[in-house]
Amino acid sequence: MALTTIQVDVEVRDRLKAIADASHTSIKQVVARMAAQTLTPAELAERQTRGRAAMAANGVVIDDDPADPDRQAAHAFWAGLEGDAS
Repeated sequence: MALTTIQVDVEVRDRLKAIADASHTSIKQVVARMAAQTLTPAELAERQTRGRAAMAANGVVIDDDPADPDRQAAHAFWAGLEGDAS
């Protein structure tokens, strides 16, 4: 596989180095792990679709009403999985 260079600020490079050192690995491996673990918007939408289908198969349907408590709970659940603090 061909290698390439990614330009980042010094602060980002230093943070990646600290993460790599703490994991006894390389910056290359840290970046590869981040890329593998981070979902694209399309992947996230597909997982949400599968999740909704699985919930519907178990009799749980999330209403489109933003005030629906089940919908709010589901959004909180997804936010937790995605690491979104909002």
